[in-house]
Amino acid sequence: MALSGSELICWFLFQKKKHHVAASVSVGMKIGDAERYMAMAKDTIEQLKSCAIDLRQMGQPNDNVLRGVHMAITGTMQRRRSTRGSGGGWEEPGRSFQDAMGWIAQQKRLIETASWGDDQAAIEQQLNNHQKFHSSIQRSHEMDRARDDLIKKGDKGNLHALDQEWDSLQKMSFGRTQQLQELQQIIQEMSKEIMWVNDREEEELMFDWGDKNIDQYIPKKQESYSKLMSALEVKEKDLNKLKAKVDTLLKNNHPASDKIEAYRDTLQTQWSWLLQITKCIDVHLKENAAYNQFFKEANETYSNLQKEHETVRKKFVCDKNTSLEDLLGVLRELEMEKEKIMENKRQVHHLVSRSKNIVRLKPRNPEEKSSSPIIVKALCDFRQDQKVILKGNEAILKDNGQRSKWDITGPGGLDMTVPSVCLIVPPPNPLSISLANKNEQYYEAILSIWNQLFINVKSLIAWQYCLLDIRHINSLTISMLSKMRPEEYRQIIKSLETHFEEFKVSCSGSQMFADEDKRTMENQFNGAQSHYEQLVVQLPTYNQVIKKEVMKGTKTEQVKRKVLLSSSSASSASSSSRSLSELHELRLRLEAIEGTLSQHIHICLGDNGVHDCGLKITELESVQHDIDSMREEYLRLRERILKELEGMSDSDKAQFLRSEVGVINQRLGSLESCSSAYLHRLRALRDLLESVARAEDIVKVHEARLTEKETTSLLPSEVEDYMLTLKNIKAELDQKRDVLASMEAELDKATHWNSQVGGPFHRCDMMLCKYGEHVGLLSDRWRRINGQIDTRLLDLQSYHPQLEHYKQTSASLFDWIDVTRKKQDTLQATKIDSIQTLIDHINNQKALNSEIKSKRGTVEMVLKDNEACVNSIKDYETDLASYTSGLESLLNIPIKRTMLKSPSMDLNQEATELQTRYLELLTLSGDYSKYLGELHKNMEELKIRNTRIDLLEEELRLLRDGIGDRDAKNKSLEEAVARYQLELSQSQDTLLSIEEVKQNAAAQCSATKESLDSTHSQLSDLNDQVTRLNYLLEEEKRKRRLAEERYTQQQEEYDSVLRKRQKELETVSWSKTEVEKSVASKDHEIEQLRRQLAAEAAKNKELQKEMSKTTVTMQSIQSQYNDIVMERDALMRKLQLLEKDKDRAQRLEEDLSHSKMTLESELRNKQHLLDDNERMKRDLGYWKDQYDSKQGLIRQYDSDKDRLEREKNSLKSEIERLMRELKELEEKHKNRLVGLQKELREVTVHRQTMETELKKAREPPALDVVIFDGVRKTVTADQLLDCGVLDKSTLSQLVKGQKTIPDVSADKKINLKGTGPIAGVVIEGKMSLSEAKKQMLLLEDIADLLLEAQAATGHIIDPRTNQKLTVEEACVRGVVDIMDRDKLLAAEAAAVGYKDPSVAKPLSVFEAIKKGLIDETTGLRLLQAQDSVGGILDPNLSVFLPKDTAIKRKLLDQNLCQDLNQSPKCYLDPDTENDVSYGALKKRCKTEPHTGLLLLPITERLDPSKLVFDGVRKPVTAKQLADCGVLDKPTLKDLEKGKKTVPEVSVDKNLNLKGTGPIAGVVVGSKGKMSLSEAKKQMLLPEESADLLLEAQAATGHIIDPRTNQKLTVEEAFARGVVDILDRDRLLAAEAAAVGYQDPSTAKPLSVFEAMKKGLIDGTNGLRLLQAQESVGGILDPNLSVFLPKDTAIKRNLLDENLSRALNQSPKCYLDPDTEKDASYGELKKRCKTEPHTGLLLLPITEKLDPSKLIFDGVRKPVSAKQLLDCGVLDKPTFNQLMKGEKTVPEVSTMPTDSADLL
Repeated sequence: MALSGSELICWFLFQKKKHHVAASVSVGMKIGDAERYMAMAKDTIEQLKSCAIDLRQMGQPNDNVLRGVHMAITGTMQRRRSTRGSGGGWEEPGRSFQDAMGWIAQQKRLIETASWGDDQAAIEQQLNNHQKFHSSIQRSHEMDRARDDLIKKGDKGNLHALDQEWDSLQKMSFGRTQQLQELQQIIQEMSKEIMWVNDREEEELMFDWGDKNIDQYIPKKQESYSKLMSALEVKEKDLNKLKAKVDTLLKNNHPASDKIEAYRDTLQTQWSWLLQITKCIDVHLKENAAYNQFFKEANETYSNLQKEHETVRKKFVCDKNTSLEDLLGVLRELEMEKEKIMENKRQVHHLVSRSKNIVRLKPRNPEEKSSSPIIVKALCDFRQDQKVILKGNEAILKDNGQRSKWDITGPGGLDMTVPSVCLIVPPPNPLSISLANKNEQYYEAILSIWNQLFINVKSLIAWQYCLLDIRHINSLTISMLSKMRPEEYRQIIKSLETHFEEFKVSCSGSQMFADEDKRTMENQFNGAQSHYEQLVVQLPTYNQVIKKEVMKGTKTEQVKRKVLLSSSSASSASSSSRSLSELHELRLRLEAIEGTLSQHIHICLGDNGVHDCGLKITELESVQHDIDSMREEYLRLRERILKELEGMSDSDKAQFLRSEVGVINQRLGSLESCSSAYLHRLRALRDLLESVARAEDIVKVHEARLTEKETTSLLPSEVEDYMLTLKNIKAELDQKRDVLASMEAELDKATHWNSQVGGPFHRCDMMLCKYGEHVGLLSDRWRRINGQIDTRLLDLQSYHPQLEHYKQTSASLFDWIDVTRKKQDTLQATKIDSIQTLIDHINNQKALNSEIKSKRGTVEMVLKDNEACVNSIKDYETDLASYTSGLESLLNIPIKRTMLKSPSMDLNQEATELQTRYLELLTLSGDYSKYLGELHKNMEELKIRNTRIDLLEEELRLLRDGIGDRDAKNKSLEEAVARYQLELSQSQDTLLSIEEVKQNAAAQCSATKESLDSTHSQLSDLNDQVTRLNYLLEEEKRKRRLAEERYTQQQEEYDSVLRKRQKELETVSWSKTEVEKSVASKDHEIEQLRRQLAAEAAKNKELQKEMSKTTVTMQSIQSQYNDIVMERDALMRKLQLLEKDKDRAQRLEEDLSHSKMTLESELRNKQHLLDDNERMKRDLGYWKDQYDSKQGLIRQYDSDKDRLEREKNSLKSEIERLMRELKELEEKHKNRLVGLQKELREVTVHRQTMETELKKAREPPALDVVIFDGVRKTVTADQLLDCGVLDKSTLSQLVKGQKTIPDVSADKKINLKGTGPIAGVVIEGKMSLSEAKKQMLLLEDIADLLLEAQAATGHIIDPRTNQKLTVEEACVRGVVDIMDRDKLLAAEAAAVGYKDPSVAKPLSVFEAIKKGLIDETTGLRLLQAQDSVGGILDPNLSVFLPKDTAIKRKLLDQNLCQDLNQSPKCYLDPDTENDVSYGALKKRCKTEPHTGLLLLPITERLDPSKLVFDGVRKPVTAKQLADCGVLDKPTLKDLEKGKKTVPEVSVDKNLNLKGTGPIAGVVVGSKGKMSLSEAKKQMLLPEESADLLLEAQAATGHIIDPRTNQKLTVEEAFARGVVDILDRDRLLAAEAAAVGYQDPSTAKPLSVFEAMKKGLIDGTNGLRLLQAQESVGGILDPNLSVFLPKDTAIKRNLLDENLSRALNQSPKCYLDPDTEKDASYGELKKRCKTEPHTGLLLLPITEKLDPSKLIFDGVRKPVSAKQLLDCGVLDKPTFNQLMKGEKTVPEVSTMPTDSADLL
């Protein structure tokens, strides 16, 4: 048997002790030497004991050492007794020594087995008890007696041993006292901390985070939270000190380590939980503060809007009596007021945006009841038993009656009780949204009032100006006009025309002027214009008359001289009059043609522009032909007038004719030039349109081809094929480039001819900007196609190698997982038969587990490859979707899309499957390893127990053998006594044999004495053995108790594992029970042995009494026969020895046979135990399998139970609802029964009277007595007959009693009640339209239209209670919102009639349309709803009528009836948001079986605030992207409906979300790519140029490591060594352009523009950083973390117009690395090369030499080129040439310059 090091030492000491003892008892040993050797032996024994104790503390077996010590002590005692007869031996210590040693051992066992308290009170009690115990052991009678005996005997060795045992007892007692004090102190400290943590926890858990007194508790709570965090920081330091104390105690193996660890774990758990609560408090504070601030601002804004409304309504009042000056003043004040109104716009829109992110606080109040389930969101992880809710998970609130804890239904439908502080009711908040929308509507209303006032004032001002001009013109006379220059009176009429045109434009929508006013003003304008034209026509004649009157005053002589010429003058006058009339006629024709040409100033073309151009060209050609004919007529007339002028004496008339001829000539020339320019312009426009059509066809074809694909493939071959297709498309576009060039040339030509249009008319623009925009749009679309092809090719070139690499690695990893899972299953299926097999099994499992753990890195790499592929696909899809969305926005037409199944979803599923399978494999392997470890530990303990049982059985067997020996000896003693008595009687009877009797008696006495001595010694040995066995049994029991406590502790710590192996524990407990039974049986046997020993002791006492009597007798005889006895004694001794030897031989033979039988029985028992052990193992495996299967069944049953529970709850709720309805029906029937009984009694009373009256009145009853129940009121049979609902036969049957009113009502149900409108919607359960609108499941417009349809058909329907309500009742009961009351009352008028003061009875819808009370569109919509329900609802009769009857009763006309028959689409489909008719919506409805209600099924919408995109530096929601214009409304709707996913849209909006990327690095010749910092360090880049490019990277979001293709923050880049520490602060300042600048005065980060305005950065740096952002994708918003176009950035105050113009000029803010000249960032990007597999932009630079290695010969020593540059010897150009290799060192050294002289 192999021995450990400790056992070898003990064995050596044991052999040494045996040598000392053997030496001490050797023959002839002196007494002094014997004492010395005994002392040495005693020391050795003490060393052996200490070794045994050390072995026990180290967990090593010490049985061999203890047995050896016992054998040594026993042998020593035997040797002492064997030498007792000699005079030279020493005596063994007395009984008092043994009692003292036993007492000490007992006290030690009491100390060792003492328990340790679980709380402070128990520990305090134990400390007091032990102090009493310590005091008690100071005074021991056993110790005093033993010391006295040993001192008397002079036994110094034993006295020393006793003192050492006493000292060890004292040390052990002192040690326990100290350990109890340490335990008390540490438990007290930890309990104090636990109580402190619990107090803080309880205080925070009980806090109410609702909306009550939120103004007061928010600042107080913020202050208390700050104090709490400070206290936690201080407490954390105290806990760290306490943890150090605990670790010290645990490290020193304190006996109560389990208690200390339990308290430590409790404290750690409570501390972690408190820290989790603080995180939740922080979220609550932020969200509740935002809630409080929002409602404060919203209410303040509402008050401001009210004040603004009052100001606008009261201050700006005007009418037609207001003067022009006052109107101008009002206009100026209105414009100033507009600025104030616009100040509220930003606040209102900001509130609308914030309202969707406000949490809900009302539901936190238990008194607040909600009809819909309340969703809550977890703020931290929380575990309750086996139920877990993680941070971010959503659940349904069931009960919040307790303030501190809420009952919820968590993930998976599990019911939990969670602290309320851990939960938040997430947005949207209907109150905040409705309040924000109310403010927005109020603002829009104020703005519309302002617009109306502005229009009114503008129209009044134009009206006043027109009146002034009209009065001025009407006041003109011919004399006044003759005194004016032509330009003056033409300016007057032009002013009138201008002001009248302004009046016509401004009075449109004005409330100041009705149609009659407009017609009056037009008549006044026409009158003034006619008056002006008459004056202008009369002006030449008037001038001529005036001149004639002047000529009358001449002298008569002149008259006489001209008498002869009077006839000719008369003829000349008539000729000139004809010429004037022809000139006037020609002038009128000119004006007509000018009017015709004025129609061509602005050319408005239809859909077929080319055809329209051709028609207009034909018209202009005819006009030009008329102008040519007028030119000919003009030439003829001018010749005649010139002839007349030659003989004309009247100079004024001649001058007038010449001026008229000149004006006509000028106007003709202008007409000719204008007509020619117009004609050329139209022809150029026609060519342009033809060219545009050709280009548009090409663009549409290629756009269609590009929009066919919405994603890529997971097959590399398909990716390659599509790349080839893209290259072919690009080649086709390049071939057709001339079409684009031709279109642009035609545009230039048309623009040129348009600029040639001029003349007396205003220059016409023919709206060429429209066609220019179209050409620009086509050019842009052409460029977008090219850019999209290039982008797709780059993305696919980067994606293709990533996909191939991922496919290879993922396939191999999946194969490895399959193989490893099979190995694991094989290991678990292996049966374990022995400990060695178990050890081998554990080793194999450890190796497999290590292999699985080593694969973690491979799994992470494959997941990273998967993520890279997913990101590439998302980027690619974002580009595609962005292009398609941009195309939609550009063309303003929807592009049909199919449901996109992105390959990224498959990749995500693969990643999830891979990670799940790997984690499952890792968990399975780890759990099985733990299970094997526990099994090995249990089997080892079982083996130790079996060994101890074997040892006890061996001791028991030896004890039985000893008892058997003692029984045989006692028997022989009894036989000897009997013989002695027989011989004594014979000696008394026979005096002759006295001598023989004396001899025999003497021999018997000596033999008896010897027997008694041996018996005493044997009894002493038996007592020692019994004591030792008792000690061993007590020790075994103590160890058993410790083992039981350890098992109990393990059971508490690993409760979940032990539950899984319950059958195994039952088997172990059964084995433990068997062990206890065997120990109890052995205790019983020992008790029997004790009783036997007591009986034998009694017998010995009797024998001693008899021997004393015999001795007395023998002494009397011995004096007489002394000599004879002595002779006979020798003979008798010989005979007795022979008999004893014979008897001893027989007993030995019997003992041997008995021992053989006992050994065989023990072997059989052992074999039985082994068989039982094997059976137990088999049972353990069997029950383990049964347990696993039962666990599976239990899980299945739990899931089925949960499902059945949910079904049960739903059925229960349904039964409760049916029971309520049943009770209501019973109440109704009871009430009806009571009424019927009452009516029956009344009928019985008046029956005879009625019979009499019936007999008297044989005539049929009056029709107005027969009442039917209509839609909203009762209707008589007479009325139903008049409107055609009832026919005469039915009426006669009704009168005769053949039919009852209920029967007829059932037949005419459609007319009386209709088929019912759409009552509500159904998703998972039914709900009203208002509820669906509040929960944003229905758009507001759709819900409002459907609610109006309900009101228009008679009632508002509550689908939950199946009640029909009026609008007022619905508002009171909360079925509809109070905000919708007025709108629904207006719709309800379609059922009850419209009120008109001029008419007594209510009006129908048709009459209301005719009177203008409602517009025709609204009326048609309401009538369609009525028609779909049952017909046109007559508000007077309250019944539905067919359309033909309605026409007869003037409820419709033919036109309106035809419109209804065409099923106009007046409503909106909730799913598609397309127009649809009410009948089509009703066809889609589902009819609820038990109520008959029509419920419209709708699809659920997603919350846009929860759709998160990945921005540049942080996530951004879809709502935020829509607010800033990145997402258009159709895309947002597709996201809400689930038609598009976030990855798809991310691909489309990649430019805004990620940008095109900055310059990532440089590529240098043979050195390849490297980062900017590396290039700067190697002096390949000028330092200034590298710094600017690095700042551009930081300003656009990230520092890029081109070697690893990683995007890093500045801090991460510095930590990884990508940038130098010297650049850190400068790059952090540049990074603020992306993440925002910090300003203590504002909470949110500032943009670059805001930082420039506040002076945080200068304008040059800001412009440079903004240029980098714009080149990457746009202006980066630090709050949203997306790139925005410049126009959007201006709107969001990220730019202003000046800064935008500065950016448009492409300032050169950077340095070209090669030329070191200024350059813009965009120019540098254009020079970059795109790396195919990464997409990084790398700037190519020329390789430069290291200036420190360019060495020149100095005067006394060499000098480098860098040193020469620094000292100014070399200039910069020469230095650059050296760096680029354009010049060499010898060339520069020999240059005829001052540098060479200096060198």
